[in-house]
Amino acid sequence: FRRNIINFMSNEIWLTIEEVSELTQEVKETVRRKCKRGEYVSKHKIEGKRKLYFVQLNSLSEVAQENYLNKLNPDFDDVAVLENNAELYAKATIKARKQADKYLELINLTKYMKHSAIIEFLQDWNEKYPDKKSSYASLHRAKINYKKFGISALLSKKGIKQTKPIDAKYFEYYKSLYLKEGAPSAFFCWQVTLGYAKKHEDFDASNFPSYKTFDRHLKKEIPEQAIYLARYGQAAWNKKYATYIPRDYLNIKAGSCWVSDHAQIDVAVDFNGTTYFPWVTVFRDVKTSKWLGWFLHLDAPNSDHIFQTFYYAVQKFGIPNDVYLDNGKDYRCKDFAGGRKQRTGKIKVQHFKDKENSLLRNLGIDVHFALPYNVQTKPIERDFLKVKTFMSKGFVGYRGGKITERPEKLKNEIKNNKIMQFDEFKTVFDDFIENYLNKKPSGGKVLQGKSPDELWAEEFKVKKVISKDALKLFCMRTSKDVKISRNGIYDSQFGVTYWADWMVYKKGIKVYMRRDVNAYQEAWVFDAQTQEFLGKANTFSPISFLAKTNVEKAIYKKALAIKKKEQKILKSFINTKYQTSNVEIVKNLVKSLDEKEFNSKVKVSKIANTSMDKIVQNERKEKTHKTSILETSCATPIKQQRRLFLTESEKGRWEEEQARQTKLVKNA
Repeated sequence: FRRNIINFMSNEIWLTIEEVSELTQEVKETVRRKCKRGEYVSKHKIEGKRKLYFVQLNSLSEVAQENYLNKLNPDFDDVAVLENNAELYAKATIKARKQADKYLELINLTKYMKHSAIIEFLQDWNEKYPDKKSSYASLHRAKINYKKFGISALLSKKGIKQTKPIDAKYFEYYKSLYLKEGAPSAFFCWQVTLGYAKKHEDFDASNFPSYKTFDRHLKKEIPEQAIYLARYGQAAWNKKYATYIPRDYLNIKAGSCWVSDHAQIDVAVDFNGTTYFPWVTVFRDVKTSKWLGWFLHLDAPNSDHIFQTFYYAVQKFGIPNDVYLDNGKDYRCKDFAGGRKQRTGKIKVQHFKDKENSLLRNLGIDVHFALPYNVQTKPIERDFLKVKTFMSKGFVGYRGGKITERPEKLKNEIKNNKIMQFDEFKTVFDDFIENYLNKKPSGGKVLQGKSPDELWAEEFKVKKVISKDALKLFCMRTSKDVKISRNGIYDSQFGVTYWADWMVYKKGIKVYMRRDVNAYQEAWVFDAQTQEFLGKANTFSPISFLAKTNVEKAIYKKALAIKKKEQKILKSFINTKYQTSNVEIVKNLVKSLDEKEFNSKVKVSKIANTSMDKIVQNERKEKTHKTSILETSCATPIKQQRRLFLTESEKGRWEEEQARQTKLVKNA
C-alpha cells in the first residue's frame, strides 16, 4: 500500500537539491551533476545568475522515496487520510511545503523530549538555522494539528484566501445573467443577484460572497470558450476558438479556380470636391493568390462592378474552370451566376443550376458559393488585410478599420485638401497591386517562399480564351424583361430609351437587353420568350423644346428623319394593288353569305277600326278628290287647306305628298 501511495505522489512532487541531498545522503554538487547528466528527472528556473534545480521524487531510488514517505508522517496508518494528505501535499506550493517540512523535522527531533529540553533545543536551533525558526507554542500547536489532521495541517496557508460558500440558487441566477450576449459586467450581474437574494427569508448579508467570488467560481466551473460563446455570440467564437478545416491546394492548378469579393479601402480620396472611401472588386487566383482583375469604384458594390472586373480578368488571363464566390445578393444575381434556388431554413452550400441567360452558365464555368457570414472560407480576405497593412496605414487620409482606430489628423487632412484625387489614387493602387502585392514572396504552405507571379509563371500553362466581341457581349448586363413601346425600349436603370428601325414591326413584344455599363449607349436586344437575337439598338435622346443651336437642330432633324423613316417602313407594308369600290365591297359582303330561302306561312289579322285608321281613310279620300280636280282642270292651282296633324311624321308625309302633286301639275 505504501508503494502505491509513493507512486501516486511521486509524479507530482518536485524536491529541491537540499531535500534530495538529505534523502540520498549525497552532497549537493553530486545531485546537481546528476541533474545535468539526466540521471534524475529534473527541471530548473533562473534566479539572477543562479540556476535552481528541482528533482522529481519518482526518479529517486525506492529507499529514498520510502524515507520521504516516512518523513511525511510515520505514525499515520489510516489509508484515506494518508491518500488525502499525499494529494494535498503534492498540490501545495513550494513555500507551503517548506513550512510543512520544517515542522515535520522539528516534530521528529523533539519527539521524546520534555518541555524544558524542547525550549533549550529551540534556542540552539534558531541560532543555527535562522531560516527555520520556531517558537515552543508554534511547535506545540503543529504537533497537535499533525496528530489530528496529518501533514495537510502543517502546510502554510499564507496567501490563500478563504472564500465564502455560494448558495446554489444564487449562483444559478448569477450565471443566467452573466452568460448573455452583450457581455454584462460581473459587478452588474452580482448586484442584480444581490437584489434577488434579498427577497429570500434566509438571506444573510454578512455571508453573501463578493462579486469577485462569483466571478472566480463561474470561471472555474465553466470553460473559457463556453463563456466566450455565450457572451459574444457564435460568429465571434468561430473566429477565435472554433476548430478550422485546413485546405489542401495540391490538386488545384494556377488559373483553374478564381475567388472574388469586395472590400472598402480605408483611405479618403477626393472626386469632384466630394470625399469618398473607394471600394475595390477583385478576382484573384486561389492557388497562387495573384490578383487577376480588379476595379476601383466610388459607389457601393453591385453586380455591375462584378461584370466589369470579370471582363478585365478574362481579357488578360482567359477563362477559369471554377469560380468561388461570396454569398451576397450581388454575386447571386441571375445575370452573373444564375441565381440560387429559394430555400427555407438554413442555407446550404450547393452548385448553381440551369439559368441560360447567366454569364458563367454560358461560359461553362462551375460556381461554388461560400458559407454565409463566414469570413474564414474566403482566402481573399487575407489579401485585403495586406492592403491595409502595407499600403493604407501609411497613406494620407487613412481612417482606420473601425472607429476606435480613427486618427485625429484625418479631419484636418480632409479639410486642408491633402488627400489624393481619385484618378491619382487609382494609379498608385494599380502600381501597388502589380509591382508589390503580386511580386511579394510569401513563406506560406502554398507559395513556400515564392511570389504569386513566380508560382503563376511556373504552373499556368493553358489559357482558355474567347473572342473579344463575344466576351464583351457575355459581360454585358442583362436588363429585366421590358416591352417595346411606341417610342422603343425604355431602360429605367439608366433612364434612357433605345430605338432601332427593326422595332417598327416588333412593337408590343417583350424583350431583354444586354449592354455594357460603361458604354450603355448601345444595347443588344433578345426576345424574352425565345431568347432569339433581334438586333442592336441605340439610345434616343429627347429633343429640346426650342432647337436654337446647330447641335440641337441637328438632333431635331435626326429625330424627324427617324419618324419619316418609320412612316416609310410602315407604308411599305400597307401598299396594295387593289382599289376596291364601295359597291364592290357590298356585293362581296352579300356574296359571302350562303343563299338560303326562308318560306314562312304567316296568317295576317288586320285591325282597321282604330282612330289612326280613320285618319288614314280620310286622307285617302281627300287624296282621291284632289286627283279628280287635277284631272279636270290642270291650270287651276291647288288650294291648300289648313289641316290638323296628330304627329310630326304625319305632317311631313303630307307635305311631301303636296310637293309631289305640285310637281306633277307643273310637268303636265
